[in-house]
Amino acid sequence: MKNIIALVISTIAGVFVFSSCSDPYSEVIELEKFMYISLSGAADNPIIKTVDLDENATFPLSISYGGTTNYEQGEIIAQIAMDNSLVAAYNTEHNTSYLPLPDGAVTLDKTTLTITDGSRVSDQLNITIQPHRANFVNEYLLPVTIQSATEGKIPVSEEFKTVYYVIKGNVETLPLEEKWTVLDASSVWQPTFPVESIWDGDRNTYWHTDLSGMPQWFAVNMNEYKLIEGFTWVNRQDEAEAVPKHVKFETSMNGTDWTEVLDLPEIPKSNLMQIFELPEKVIARYFRVTILSNWANAPYSYVADVSTWAGEKPTGDYDWEKNTWEVIDYRSQWNDGWAVSKIFDGDKSTTWHSDPFNGELNGMPQWFIVDMKKPRPAIKGFLIWQRQDDHGMEPKHVVFSVSQDNTEWTQVLEVTDMSNDFSKELDYKTTNPAPGRYLKVEIKSIWGTNPWTYFGEITPY
Repeated sequence: MKNIIALVISTIAGVFVFSSCSDPYSEVIELEKFMYISLSGAADNPIIKTVDLDENATFPLSISYGGTTNYEQGEIIAQIAMDNSLVAAYNTEHNTSYLPLPDGAVTLDKTTLTITDGSRVSDQLNITIQPHRANFVNEYLLPVTIQSATEGKIPVSEEFKTVYYVIKGNVETLPLEEKWTVLDASSVWQPTFPVESIWDGDRNTYWHTDLSGMPQWFAVNMNEYKLIEGFTWVNRQDEAEAVPKHVKFETSMNGTDWTEVLDLPEIPKSNLMQIFELPEKVIARYFRVTILSNWANAPYSYVADVSTWAGEKPTGDYDWEKNTWEVIDYRSQWNDGWAVSKIFDGDKSTTWHSDPFNGELNGMPQWFIVDMKKPRPAIKGFLIWQRQDDHGMEPKHVVFSVSQDNTEWTQVLEVTDMSNDFSKELDYKTTNPAPGRYLKVEIKSIWGTNPWTYFGEITPY
């Protein structure tokens, strides 16, 4: 009996195995759970679009699906729309602060996309941004989403149903003064005092108005759109009295229509760079500065340097308090009347002169060390006056270094051919800015052949 039962079980098992092995396998396995409809670009969120402010910007959008090699899924029609309600949630999730585009600033040329049977990619719709309808001081977020699609076995991907575009204006934040030109000006006193002096990078040159009275003004074409958060300002540097007092700033997109952005009733009478911040940042291609009054009540005025800024606020000039400095070491000085301290007394007409007679101390190099009395920020450059009467032994090869402890030194500037022109203030920018309390200056060679040298004035900035 047991043998009969075993035979029946074996027969049934054999039939089951035979049936299982005879089932055919398809050559292509359809993984339908991986098939979904998505918007082009949604996987790369966000997509940055930078638009020119002078013309509309248009870019295409389509949908597609994958996860199969069989594209005969029937016609699929998707409804597409902009959805500004998603902006706030995006900002919260990504810690951003984008704004939704204003009404009328963006349009879709149609609201449906169609994937034809046999294809995996739809036709295209075009998104158009109209820059003049938005204020591109701001950055905007444009969410475009699939609202619905033809029902079928291909679903819409929740993860890739929305594409986010970050829309920015093509605006420059750096001044790039080399591109600037004069739009117009109320007056110029003489050709040697042109408006262009205001952005030539040399604070010792300046625009000088004629003598016809206030107000006086100048207007600048920056020749590209700028984001402006404020202005930097430098007065004429030679203690002249008629520096501007009441000044108004205006900006324009076209050089004709002007908007006042800042009114300063009293600009300080200072030689330091001053930083002015606008109540609200603006975009402009032109700016105009009007001097309504000056500190001397004179019928004229002047300006050394004016520029724009955006982004990180400039720090302005630092008050180096040179009157507190102490010379703590040097190789030589002729006598107290030609002391090293004369270099830092604020008077270009006084002079340090190295010892010309002591054979052990004269000759190059000459050097001195100054205690600036407290830690100072990184020096960006040096303004230098050579001795004010030409004797031919001016420094040529000069090295500047700073230190925190008067032991470990960092070289911040090496000038191998310093100008010996004593008629103007020399400006040398540091190549390796570093903070420190102590300043060391080494004169390694001079323009002449005698074993002595001298300096008129040195001012860091």
